[in-house]
Amino acid sequence: MSTQSLVAPDGRWAARTGEKVSWRARLMVRLFAGRFDEALAFGCTVAPGNALGLHAARLTSDRERCGVARTLRRVSVQARQTRPLRPATVAVHRANVIAAEGAIDAVVQRLHSPLPVSAMGMARLRRLLTDGTGPMYASGRGDLDGRLHAALAEL
Repeated sequence: MSTQSLVAPDGRWAARTGEKVSWRARLMVRLFAGRFDEALAFGCTVAPGNALGLHAARLTSDRERCGVARTLRRVSVQARQTRPLRPATVAVHRANVIAAEGAIDAVVQRLHSPLPVSAMGMARLRRLLTDGTGPMYASGRGDLDGRLHAALAEL
């Protein structure tokens, strides 16, 4: 069984093959999403049916792809605004985001394309979006454009 068989037609991750997905595996996917993202981003092998396999299936779903694309667009818009959209949000690194707009556009186009994506590429994107000390956010460091291109290459 591939991890793709764990994705329901509406984009939710669930078993379509009639196999039972344990509540424990579902709970682990939610509780340890960050750890699973890290494991997948570094190329950990996915065994179908376990929590990491469920997480990989969730990452490659249409719903997750749209969510990541929407967040990237929002970050791009926020970088061009003089005031943050919401004061409670972490400020983006405006110069890095503006410099990487070409890469952001390419990633968003790839996420909206009908071609399948890899869990590794999606995990790299999610780590980039959730790392408050990374190059996307004001207090972070690193090469945003390079990391986006690396994630795009893995997609």
